[in-house]
Amino acid sequence: MLGGNGPDNLTTKAAILKFLKDSFALGHKAASMLTLENMLQPPEQGKSTRLRLAVFGVEHAYDHYGQIVEYLRMNGIVSPASR
Repeated sequence: MLGGNGPDNLTTKAAILKFLKDSFALGHKAASMLTLENMLQPPEQGKSTRLRLAVFGVEHAYDHYGQIVEYLRMNGIVSPASR
């Protein structure tokens, strides 16, 4: 895996979508394991808290969504959510 872009052997749309769906499932599993007792602890090899990492996963996706919407607007396309 290079730079967080996934394995280099993902070349088909089906493989990319499977990798994406699996990554969301992994994120859901990790978030479901948060408890009042462990959410403020850092993971084994990290500096942020577990809660911060879970929040970042959600907010970062919205950053990308905003970039996509701006790209569409710059190209004269109205995003589906704005219709």
